[in-house]
This record gives sequence, C-alpha cells and structure tokens, in this order.
Amino acid sequence: AQKYIHRCVDSILAQTFTDFELILVDDGSPDNCGAICDEYAAKDSRVVVIHQQNGGLSAARNTGFAQAQGEYVYFLDSDDLPDPDALMALVRQAKALELDVAKARFVFFDDETGAQTPGPEIPATDVTPGGALFAAQCRAALYEPMVWQCVYRRAFLAENALTMAEGLLFEDELFQAPALLCAQRTAAYEMEILHYRQRAGSIMGSFARSSRWCESYLEVCRRLSALAQELDDGEAKRALKKRVGQIALSTAKNITAYRLPDQIAAQAREFVKEHKSELSGYALDSGDAVVAAQGLLLRVSVGAFIHAYQRA
Repeated sequence: AQKYIHRCVDSILAQTFTDFELILVDDGSPDNCGAICDEYAAKDSRVVVIHQQNGGLSAARNTGFAQAQGEYVYFLDSDDLPDPDALMALVRQAKALELDVAKARFVFFDDETGAQTPGPEIPATDVTPGGALFAAQCRAALYEPMVWQCVYRRAFLAENALTMAEGLLFEDELFQAPALLCAQRTAAYEMEILHYRQRAGSIMGSFARSSRWCESYLEVCRRLSALAQELDDGEAKRALKKRVGQIALSTAKNITAYRLPDQIAAQAREFVKEHKSELSGYALDSGDAVVAAQGLLLRVSVGAFIHAYQRA
C-alpha cells in the first residue's frame, strides 16, 4: 500500500485535533511501507509503529488494538482516505454520549477515475441499544458490516473479548454484528467519515485470484448462525438469521457478480454444489420469504440458481 499510505497518514496528522495516537502496523509488507511508517514515527511522537510477520488484515488489527491506549479506537485501512474532521466529530459525539459504538457513513472512491459515489444513506438515530440499531438497519436494507464505519469504546471491546477473526476474509461481518449486539449504547450519524477506495489489488479484488472466499463465506455463516441461536427471540435475532441467509446465498450469487475467470468460477461452483445443503439451509431458516424461496431454488439446482442470477 506504499502508493497510498502517505496520503492516508498525512490526512490524520494534519488535522487540528491533536489528542490521539496513530498506531501503524507493518504486517510484513513486502514493499517500502515499513520504512515509511518508521519515518513518520521519527517525526511525530503520536505515531507508534509495530513490525510483525505477515498475518493478514485481522491479525494486524488485533495487534494494533492490543497496543491502543485511547478511550475510543478506529480501524483504518492504509489505502482509504479518512475525513479527519468528521471522524473526530464522531469521536466527540461518542464520548459526550458515552456510546459503546458510533456508526457513520462512507463514500465509494474510484482509484482510477477519482469518481465518488455516496454509500448507503443511513438515518441518524438517538442513543439506542445496538441490537435495535442492527435490526433497524437490516430491516431498511441499509446495514453494512465494515468496521471503518464505526468508532468503538476500547474498554467495551476488551470487556466483551471482541477481536477480529484471523485467517478469514469478511472478518468485518464477524466483528461488527457481534459488537452491535453486545452494545448497550449506540447511535448512527449521517456524517461521512471515510472515502473507501475501490482498487483492483485490494483484498476484495482477490475474488478473481482464488475461490478461498467461498470457505470464508461458509465459516461466517456458521459463526453468525451460532450467535443467532444464543439471542433471545426478537427483532435482532430475526435480522441476524436473515443476514446469515443472505450471506449464504451470496456464495453462489458472487460467482457471476464478480465475473470470475473460468477456472475460479468452476471451483466456486463445485464448492457450492458440495455445500448446497448447508448453504441453502441457512436461507431456508432465515425467516424471510424471499430469502427462503431463493434458498429452495439453490437446494433444488445450483445451476438453475446461478443461471437465474447471471441473467439478473
């Protein structure tokens, strides 16, 4: 990420708010990122650098969180562009209202063209339990799981042993939903705190290089389904079960949505066929008629399901 890291870090260090620490985790970067991080630390005492062997995004975030001392934490990817003024305004709101989690909006940012597209328009809320916020956003089809939409009270995460799932893609799904469901005090805000860079070499661009993402989708479904079973009956439980069903269906839908190379697409289709009973089961158990109907089609015929969404 050395092409992007200067702009990302500079935007944080140049803001007028100064009472923060910036922890840069060099996760075994093969480029010049480690040296760049050290240069920042030499010039600014607020910057802390940790060098470690490559462990992936979740491992890097966990390392940074273990080092953090601030009252609130924010997980920032090195190729994205934070709006430091909006981000710190969100932190001030979270602190004033003693929130466990404060959630805001983001903007899609195209790496090649610079074009910007607003992310989902989440409505602002008063202070509310996290389960209610999760259910409301799911009900309105506005829920997004990305952790960089949120600032988290550090003690709240530590008390609930909330860490990133290592060794998986889509780790945000396994962090934000459990965090919201644990949180007693949350709120959503309309401010845009991040420009989310869309680039071919990102982790999300790895769909075309390997079918490993299929395994991650299934594991996410398993863990979130287990979490749903622990919840009391209510809106949050119904919302989570529907979310699990949608993720399960996405395993097959993304085969066409991501325009995969033939070999990767074939591997993904074989994975879905092998696990179609489990994947469709999550959709059938979602409690949502549309999701369940799609799950039934997947169970009857993987080919027909993929064909239907290829045409769509």
